[in-house]
Amino acid sequence: MSVLSNPYQDMKAVRSVDMFFGRKRILRRLYSAIVSQQCISLVGSRHIGKSSVLRSLKFPEVQRRFEYDLGRYLLISIDLREYLQKSSDDFFEAVCKQIAHQSHLPLDANGLAGEDEFSEILDQINEQGFHPVLLMDAFDSITRNKSFGPEFFTFLRSQAAKVSYVTASIMPLAKVCHREIEDSPFFNIFVVCNLEPLTPEEARELVTQPAEKAGLFFSDSDVEWVLAQAGRHPFYLQRICYHLFDEKLHQGSGEVNRNLVRDQAYKELYPHFEYTWERLNEEDQRILKDEAQRRGKQSRALPELSESNLFRRFVRDKCQLQLFQMTVDDVEKVLDKIDDVRALGESELKHLQIVLRRVKKQGPVAAIDRGLAVRDVLTEAFERLRGNGFRKDSATDWRLYNILHYRYFKGGRLKNDHVAARLEYSSTRQYFRDRSKALEALFNVLLEMEAATASDDDE
Repeated sequence: MSVLSNPYQDMKAVRSVDMFFGRKRILRRLYSAIVSQQCISLVGSRHIGKSSVLRSLKFPEVQRRFEYDLGRYLLISIDLREYLQKSSDDFFEAVCKQIAHQSHLPLDANGLAGEDEFSEILDQINEQGFHPVLLMDAFDSITRNKSFGPEFFTFLRSQAAKVSYVTASIMPLAKVCHREIEDSPFFNIFVVCNLEPLTPEEARELVTQPAEKAGLFFSDSDVEWVLAQAGRHPFYLQRICYHLFDEKLHQGSGEVNRNLVRDQAYKELYPHFEYTWERLNEEDQRILKDEAQRRGKQSRALPELSESNLFRRFVRDKCQLQLFQMTVDDVEKVLDKIDDVRALGESELKHLQIVLRRVKKQGPVAAIDRGLAVRDVLTEAFERLRGNGFRKDSATDWRLYNILHYRYFKGGRLKNDHVAARLEYSSTRQYFRDRSKALEALFNVLLEMEAATASDDDE
């Protein structure tokens, strides 16, 4: 009996069209730009699939999915990951060799070298009725290398009528370059395309189809579990699927140990997580720390990272954080600062899903905006504790509401002894017992509101 081969084992860019899933929207945009002879800067985080997209552009099977006629376009792959320490002469020599090798056209540089050889080869390709397109992966290795000065980029720009550039980088080129070329007009010729996580449908295809083709099926429960651990990041999905597939082969018909699979994947992905974390700016790190402390399904500001259970686990481990679990003490601390909107926005209650749902702004959210949402939620929970009829200080069914009203929510808040006197308590001890009941009642209402929100999100 033949042993099944794990289809998820490739750690690098996809080599086969069978392992390339989705990306229809970005591919259509790239092919449209190519036939329009535009220059494109493909931007995306580490391992999000930039190299795979560039490589897939050359697959005939992928090209046939679109209506563009690419017969007169020469797509030339150039890998620049080793160019942080090389020179422009190295660049032109390597690029000219790759053009000659991949184009299969009769080309003769006539003994020229460097910029002259590059320009001559482009002329000859154009004269034969073709338009070259350089698919340059890791182009930020060039822009960060001080050996490539303003003159180099000025020259590349001057050749843009004869050749199109499609570059891949972790950030827009003008933001990942050395100081001498920050204002280079070269960057102005590019249209930026951001590579985002896979769509939910694409992510599901990546999880299920390779295993099915290999003869081993992932159950619906397996698929949902993988998607929860990895989110929609293609590299995370592939590595978790690799370990799940391997464990299923090992167990045969036995039960799969998902905890073992999760821990193996986490151990392997940890250095990748750390590399990514160290290159994030402070604001993105703050956002991810907030998101790592939240439970449940919700909209994520940086979905390629924080939709992954494993990445959120990494952030908690790295920053020594805990998943948020609201307590009565948390509620009391927030109520003591209810007039300070910024403090509310920095409190533990900012992690409540019901608070997040009420923040209207997209993208990074200021503490004041979160604080306003916290106060709105607290006020709604408080109003749900109202008694019957008109509020009276002496009404028994208004007692807990009145304590919270005078102590926290009423303008010109009263101190505890003044509240006790206002409500005619005979002993301070009894007042504090009832105040604890009032805080717990408010806490329970907040839990009910949060549970209802979580239920809505799961639908």
